[in-house]
Amino acid sequence: MVADKIKFKPLFDWSTWTMIALIAVMCGWPILLDAGWIMITILTVCISFCLMPFVGTWYAVQGDDLIVYMFWRPTRFPISKIKEITPTQTLLSAPATSLTKRIAITFTDKKVLKSSTPLIISPSNQQFFIETLKSINPNIIIK
Repeated sequence: MVADKIKFKPLFDWSTWTMIALIAVMCGWPILLDAGWIMITILTVCISFCLMPFVGTWYAVQGDDLIVYMFWRPTRFPISKIKEITPTQTLLSAPATSLTKRIAITFTDKKVLKSSTPLIISPSNQQFFIETLKSINPNIIIK
């Protein structure tokens, strides 16, 4: 039997909406210079591709796994290998939609991420997210 999956939406705060607006303005600006149908079509496709990371990112906890969806593609991380969770504002590239309210998840085994850098995510309800992880692995250190 498969354990229930708890889904967590990504955090959309002012920094997220600023990035989305900047992408839309930068991609839409050439339409003012040349408003042909071909240009409008090309720029609409460009805007769609630029916004995919925002709509294709979310997180889930299922059984003993933290599942991070980026571009609708799941990547599983064992919760039992989580060492600590730290609030961060790093600008590292990550499956995090917010720039201001991110958390860094460090693992005990470097083989989990295949590097020593932490996993940076931004779930919308961070307190419940952390409580859910701690209920599965009470050894997680919260900073």
